[in-house]
Amino acid sequence: MALTENQDYVFYESGLMMNSKQPMKQVDVCVVSTKDYVFYVPKKTVGMFVVLNTIKTHKLFEGKSIEQGVADLIAASETPADLEKSMMALLEDDEKYVHRISEKKSFKFKGFLGKHTLRMSTGGTNWSSIMAKGKGKSKEFRAFHGQ
Repeated sequence: MALTENQDYVFYESGLMMNSKQPMKQVDVCVVSTKDYVFYVPKKTVGMFVVLNTIKTHKLFEGKSIEQGVADLIAASETPADLEKSMMALLEDDEKYVHRISEKKSFKFKGFLGKHTLRMSTGGTNWSSIMAKGKGKSKEFRAFHGQ
């Protein structure tokens, strides 16, 4: 049985992520979320400091765009747990990109001018924020997580 988008998972081809593990960098990501996890699949990392103004384009799928590769992983998954395992394997369970919601002390959406940003924290200075790009996408993402 195939997964149902907006019920079992959400997928956004473009989002903007920042976190405490990569200070002074903005990461363009694909966002995949189930009810238990939020995954960021990095597409491009851009340094924001003049001295560190570097751009790194990530390649995770041989001969495919990251968006297509992620869509293929979703299509091959039968349950949310299958999707979660595939995403963790792809991202090597890296804490910058794999976020188990139940482990977060804070999991809140904040809205401003129609944009909804998710901010997660495990406490202290360890935080991550993500905003799904595209008209209505960030609001949809917020609704999926019941906020």
